[in-house]
Amino acid sequence: MKTRANLDAISIILVRTRFPENIGAVARIMKNMGLCRLILVDGCSPLQMNAYKLASGAEDILERAEEFPTLREAISEMEFVAGMTSRGGKEREPFLTPEGLMKELVPLSAKHCAAIVFGSEREGLTNEELSLCHRFVRIRSTEAFPSLNLAQAVAVLCYELSKYSCPAQEPAIHPARSDDIEGMFQHMEKTLIDMGFVEGRTPTRIMRVLRKLFGRTRLEDREVRILQGIWSKMDWQLKKIKRNNGILE
Repeated sequence: MKTRANLDAISIILVRTRFPENIGAVARIMKNMGLCRLILVDGCSPLQMNAYKLASGAEDILERAEEFPTLREAISEMEFVAGMTSRGGKEREPFLTPEGLMKELVPLSAKHCAAIVFGSEREGLTNEELSLCHRFVRIRSTEAFPSLNLAQAVAVLCYELSKYSCPAQEPAIHPARSDDIEGMFQHMEKTLIDMGFVEGRTPTRIMRVLRKLFGRTRLEDREVRILQGIWSKMDWQLKKIKRNNGILE
């Protein structure tokens, strides 16, 4: 059973964000994926009009956003902090992928406060800021152009978190009963004979191929009913054609 993430315990921290549009876009993706706590460090205000325009329904996240002058103060109550980086270097290794981060972050979120930290649009997080983080995370991208837009990077991590926010819902499957499937095959064979499809051929051979074809999937009750409806419609059309041609009295 997949461990569930406690999204209320996970904060998104933006450091030195320069453009209010990015803050608004981040708020929107957070709400899309079920996160609600946004923290801003030494950046522009989340209450600017351009932030509201991009938030589009996530204004409540902007209005609840917490602001701190330094990252150290912002994470003072956090028990696990992951810093995002697109650049390499000895002080920025080893990297975790977003998927790898989830393996650590999701179980911890059940009892501990955690944060994912994103740097500014231009230079990202400094080495000093990353030194405050427990893990470094890098989103796989091309070597020639590794840097993602801030809101895009947040979207990737929020999406990975959302996979653990609720148990997977398996679609309800109602397999068809064997006798219903057998009845469908018998009906199918009769219809194919009536329409002349198996004329001059061996019905058994054709039906063996069709049974193999349908046997590759587990037919559901609804699917069998639909197929039976198709054969019945074909039977009705065949009778209509024969009647119009004077074949049937």
